[in-house]
Amino acid sequence: MVRLLGSTKLTIVLCLLLAAGGIAGSLLYRGNTAFGKPSTFNIFRSPLFLIPAGLLVPNVLFCVIPRLRKMPASRPRTWSFAGLHLGLLLLASGLAVDGVSGFVGTQYFPAGVPYSGYHNWRTGRDETLPFAVTVTGSEVRFHPRNLQVGVKDAAGKKVGLFVVREGVPFEAPGTGLVVTPRKFDEERKTLVLDASVGGTRRAGVTAAAEAPAMVGGYSIVPVSYFNPEPSGYVASVRFTAPGRAPEEATLRINHPASFAGTTFSIVDLNRDAYGNAIVGLQLTREPGAPLFWIGALLFGASLVTHLLLKNVARGAVAAVAAAMLLCASPAASRAFGVVIDRDAVWEGEVRVTEPVTVGKGAVLTIRPGAVVLLSGEDRAGDGCADGYLQVFGELRVQGEKDRPVRFGRLTPGKPWREIFFKDASAAIRHAVFEGAEWALHIHGGDVRVEDTVLRGNGGGARTKGSGAAFTRCVISGNGIGLRFRDGGPTVTASAIEANGTGLFYREGTGGGKINGNRIFNREWDVKIGEWAAGDLDLSGNYWGASPGAIGRIRDYRERKTTGKVVSATPLTVPPNGVPGESAK
Repeated sequence: MVRLLGSTKLTIVLCLLLAAGGIAGSLLYRGNTAFGKPSTFNIFRSPLFLIPAGLLVPNVLFCVIPRLRKMPASRPRTWSFAGLHLGLLLLASGLAVDGVSGFVGTQYFPAGVPYSGYHNWRTGRDETLPFAVTVTGSEVRFHPRNLQVGVKDAAGKKVGLFVVREGVPFEAPGTGLVVTPRKFDEERKTLVLDASVGGTRRAGVTAAAEAPAMVGGYSIVPVSYFNPEPSGYVASVRFTAPGRAPEEATLRINHPASFAGTTFSIVDLNRDAYGNAIVGLQLTREPGAPLFWIGALLFGASLVTHLLLKNVARGAVAAVAAAMLLCASPAASRAFGVVIDRDAVWEGEVRVTEPVTVGKGAVLTIRPGAVVLLSGEDRAGDGCADGYLQVFGELRVQGEKDRPVRFGRLTPGKPWREIFFKDASAAIRHAVFEGAEWALHIHGGDVRVEDTVLRGNGGGARTKGSGAAFTRCVISGNGIGLRFRDGGPTVTASAIEANGTGLFYREGTGGGKINGNRIFNREWDVKIGEWAAGDLDLSGNYWGASPGAIGRIRDYRERKTTGKVVSATPLTVPPNGVPGESAK
C-alpha cells in the first residue's frame, strides 16, 4: 500500500483525473445565479473530484518525503524540489477546500430591514448567514439623459426642435444662440440650462413647458425627455454579528465588500410594489483561494529555480502536473465570441456559431446574395442561442432586389437569437430575416430598414426610442410584428399582416408614426400596454378586411388620457407602393 501511494504513476493518474474533472465541470457548468436552473454538473463538490484531490495529498507526501531524506539539505535543488511538491499539495488542497466549503449564493435584501437568509446555489437550498445584512441606502446612477428642446424667437416663430443630451451644448442654426442643458428634473418637468447669445450670458436658468427660459429674446423650453439608462448601482450596507461591532460598507458594480469570509457584490437594484428599495446581492465564499494562490506562486517560483539549476527533466514533469491542476480550477474557461474591431465584409455563405460583436468605429458590410446562417445551439450554457450579432458600430446590409441578403437558421428546429443594435448605425436594404427569436432588436441609434422581409420569427422587430424607420417592408407570419417602447419607429408603405399581433406599443413616452401601410393580423392589429404614455399616430392606414374602418385595437390602459391613438382617415383602398410577399 505504501509503495502504491508513493508511486509516480499514481501521481500522473490523479492529475489526469483532476484535469478531466475540472474541464468537464467548467464546460458543463450552467451558472450560479440562473434562477430556476442551478448548475446541473457541480463537479467540484462531487466524489469524482474530491477523492482524487484527497488521494493526491498522501501520494505526494509518500513520494517526496523518502526522496527528501536522501537529498542533502545544503543543495539548492533539494529546496526547489520540496517547493515544487509543496506547491502541488497547496493547489490540490485549495481546490478541495473550495469544493467542500465554498459557495455562491444570491438574495434580494429589502432596504432598512436586517436579514440573514440567502439561496445557496451549490446546495440548491435556502440557508442562513451567521450575521445580519441591512441595506441602509441605495442609489441608481444614470447616464446623461436625452431630451427634446424647443427654441422660438422674439416673434414667437419656431426656430427649431432639437434632440440634445444633458451636459452637451448645442447651437440653434442662424441665431448664434448656444444652449447647454445641465439637469432635467423628471418629477417637476423642469430643465436647468446655461445659454448665451450675442453679449448675453445666463447660467443656471430654469425652463419649463409653462415657463420657458428667456435669453436674448429667445425662448427655450423642454418639450419631451427619454428615460435614462442606468450607469451603475450603489448600496450602503451594515453587517451585524453577535459579539462584534457593526461594520459599514459601500457596494458598487465591480467593487464588492467582504465580511466574515463572505464577499458581497451588488447585481441588481429594484423597487417593490410600494416603492421600497430592494437590493440584489451575490454572496461568495472561497476559503481555499489563499491555499490555491500561495501554492501557485510557490510552484512557479520553485519551477523557475529548478530550471535554472538545470534539473530540466523533473521540472518538465512538474510543469505538466501543475498545468493539469490549473486546468481543474473552476475559473479556467475560454472567451466565447468574435469581435469585429475594424471594417469587414461578408459575402457568400456565412455561418455564425457564436456571438459576433461589431465594435464602435467598425463597419460590417454584407454583400448582395449573401446567406447568413445563425446557430440556435447554446454551447455557452447561458440560456440563449449562440447565433446572434450585436452592433455598436455600423452595419450595412447591401442586398439587391433579385439578390437579397438572407438571415436564417443554421440549426433545424432551433431559432437563432437576434441582431442587436445599441446606439448604432445601420442601413438594411433588400434582406430577408427568418427563424429568429427576434429578428431585429434596436436600442437607440439610427437604423433604416428598406425593402426587407421579416417573416416566421417569434418577433419581427423590437425597438426602444425613435431611431428606427421601416419603409416598403413585409412583416408577416411572426408572433409579434413590431414591438416598441419609450418612443416608436416610423413605418411607411409596409405590409404588417398575418402576425399574431401586428403592433405592440409596450410602455414609455411617445409612440410611433405608422402611416400609409396595409395592416391585417390574426388576433390583434394593435395592442397598447397599460404603461404606454405617448401619442401613437395610426392615421392613413388600410386595415384589410374592413376597408375604411379601424383595425382591431386592444388598449390595456386604465387612463386613456396618457396618450392619444390617432387613427383618423383610414384608407378605403390599399395604398400604392406597399409590397406583397417577396424574396421567396
